[in-house]
Amino acid sequence: MKKTTYTPYSADNDDIDFGQQLRVIWTNKYKILVALLAGGILGAAFSLASTPQYRADAMLEIETRQNQILTEINSIFNNQTTPSEAEVELVQSRLVLGKTVDDLQLDQEVKAKYTPVIGSLMHNISGDPDPKLTVGSFTVQDEWFNKTFTLTAKSNKAYTLTLPDKRVVEGKVGVPLKINNQTTLKIDQILANPGQEFALTKFSRISAIENIQNKLAVISKGKTSPIINLTFTGTDPKRTSVILNSIADNYVAQNRERDVQVASSGLAFISEELPRLKETLQDAENKLNAYRQQSGSLDIPLESKGALESLTGIETQITLLKTEEAGLAELYTPEHPSYKAVLDKLAVLERAKNKINQQIAELPNTQQEVIRLTRDVETNQATYVQLLSKQQELNIMKASAQGNVRIVDYAYVPENPVAPRKAVITLLSALAAGSLTALWLMIRNRMKNGITSSEEIENLNLEVVALVPHSKTQQKRDFFKSKFKKTGGRSNYLLASEDRTDTAVEAIRALRTNIYFSMLDAPNNVLMITGAAPEAGKSFISANLATVMAQSGKRVLLIDTDMRKGYLDRLFSLTPEFGLSDILNGKAAPAKAVQETGIENLHLISSGSYPSNPSELLMDNRFNELLANASQRYDYVILDTPPVLAVTDAVIIGQHAGTVLMISRYAHTRARELEASVERLKQNHINIKGVVLNGMKREANNSYDYYAYDAYHSGNNKS
Repeated sequence: MKKTTYTPYSADNDDIDFGQQLRVIWTNKYKILVALLAGGILGAAFSLASTPQYRADAMLEIETRQNQILTEINSIFNNQTTPSEAEVELVQSRLVLGKTVDDLQLDQEVKAKYTPVIGSLMHNISGDPDPKLTVGSFTVQDEWFNKTFTLTAKSNKAYTLTLPDKRVVEGKVGVPLKINNQTTLKIDQILANPGQEFALTKFSRISAIENIQNKLAVISKGKTSPIINLTFTGTDPKRTSVILNSIADNYVAQNRERDVQVASSGLAFISEELPRLKETLQDAENKLNAYRQQSGSLDIPLESKGALESLTGIETQITLLKTEEAGLAELYTPEHPSYKAVLDKLAVLERAKNKINQQIAELPNTQQEVIRLTRDVETNQATYVQLLSKQQELNIMKASAQGNVRIVDYAYVPENPVAPRKAVITLLSALAAGSLTALWLMIRNRMKNGITSSEEIENLNLEVVALVPHSKTQQKRDFFKSKFKKTGGRSNYLLASEDRTDTAVEAIRALRTNIYFSMLDAPNNVLMITGAAPEAGKSFISANLATVMAQSGKRVLLIDTDMRKGYLDRLFSLTPEFGLSDILNGKAAPAKAVQETGIENLHLISSGSYPSNPSELLMDNRFNELLANASQRYDYVILDTPPVLAVTDAVIIGQHAGTVLMISRYAHTRARELEASVERLKQNHINIKGVVLNGMKREANNSYDYYAYDAYHSGNNKS
């Protein structure tokens, strides 16, 4: 084995190897498949536990015709609006939805209670009918609006009620339960097993309306389309369709009522105006006749007749517009476009009227008076006739009011739920679980700080003398050991003795061969095995290497020099009376501390009792004498030492060793730790012969390494 020189470790590689990531996924395919299966099962369970949601739909048509008043106004001022835009808002208004809340008592809610997830899942799978609770009447005090009452069925005739303040009262079916002056409850029917719980909630009117708004969708087919689609989602298919049909009916009813209200307001105005106008007309006629008799018959000039006719027409229009204004005042505020259009037209007509009056004022007094009196007669007469006609028109309109909306399709009871979509949820849950697992595995692989390949060690200019694969047999035995805690959490399974065909043992045999040749030129036959940090597996390598050496016919002495946490005696199932600490303290002779292990040619000196000064004991001359005598009596002396970075023991022991091996553990020992350990040993003139990468796993980073012989070994097993 060549002598190695140390070169500091440099930069890490930040490039992403997509091929390596794919190998990570392929290597862990069974983990990902398990995640897919688990995600699918959870998704299926969630979908089965979820309450089915049903959707009912209805269709409305908005006719383009409107009442005559609004049509005329909009045509004059080009104030065309899209009917459906306003109607969509009206369908969702509190005016319409509030009527539905009142009609169907939607301000109260009853829900059967189950154990979260599991209870709902078991109920849905069982196919049992849903528990039913019929509430006759339910009123609460203001402080208990939107609060939950819990009703527990005792039988079909009795129940207990838990109030929001945690008080419990008892009630009977069919008998009103008065809790206080404002809170009463009457249950008409209970169809449920004893012990079944229900959640009762009394909503405020505004909260009930908001609940409906959240479940109602109103969609216009387009700005110019007269079609509006309504959809409502709920858990009860029958009730869902009933609610939606109620909303549609109430909307159509309010639309019809709107026309009736306009007609009624106009009729009220005309009814008040006609008697006064008739009286005014008679008075105007009397005054005109009296003036003609007094002044004689007077002819009105041609230009004055034109002004008189214009003035008469304008005043007639003003009167009619005021009638229309009275109707619009019942529906809109003065800021509404339709209302504002009427006011604007009235202003225009008033200005035209004032202009004509100024022209008339320039005529002689006699003509002015005749024109004035004639104007009063003709204006009042025309207005009176128009109002009579408008009265008849509004009476017809009121009697035959149908609105401009009709229901094209009523809602039917939906047969199939729209949610949850079990297949989609199951598939998406499985894909999400699998994807997240794969992502986590790739991130974990990417962010591993420990050494995962021999190349990382070689980058430190250190020779890798062996790659010891992870032993599944050892793992299984350690797993059962950890369950029963028989060895204080440390392994008591000697792999080289119990399972000689394990791939890890084969790798250790290869290490044994390398050591035979590398120690030919060593100053002594003492082999020190150490590591950078705890849990690198140096005791595992030491014990199993000593075992395979002994199995080859060599006399081997294994010394546990870790007088802080040494446990090799337990690994060999020994209970020695004396150990290394006792030898170095002078309490026992070496011969008394040497123990037979049960393996031919292999002896052990345990760590002994844990002293308070292990480092000082190792510096005693007794340790040097022990190793000198052991070197003469044995072919190999193997020293299992504490970690280099943990304590100084390894540096002291290394002064006596002819060969030093460093143990690093796959994905556990960091390159920086190995780097620092080598530097510390080098500073004390200790050169390591090589590094053993222990616990190699079949992952993306080590696609070859030791698996060539692993496959060869597995393929040659014959039953």
